Amino acid sequence: MRALGAVGAVAKPRPGLAIWPENWAAVRVMASMATQWRRAGMAGIEVGLDYAALPVVCAALSVPLDEDLLSRIRVMEAAALSALAEARR
Repeated sequence: MRALGAVGAVAKPRPGLAIWPENWAAVRVMASMATQWRRAGMAGIEVGLDYAALPVVCAALSVPLDEDLLSRIRVMEAAALSALAEARR
């Protein structure tokens, strides 16, 4: 996710960042979900995406929400949560 920008920021791919065509829709959706993190505790630690926003984001981007897209989003979400946890250490 660092290549797409910070959590909560408008994400823009870095020049030269290669995204496979089959992942492009998921990357667009994930970037647009950057402000939809659920947070917990006094520290406001990110615990996952607010999936209630996912259909709205997909509709706005004209991206069909299906099992494949959700799987790709979940992989990126897990990677982002791991990177955020590492950054807190």
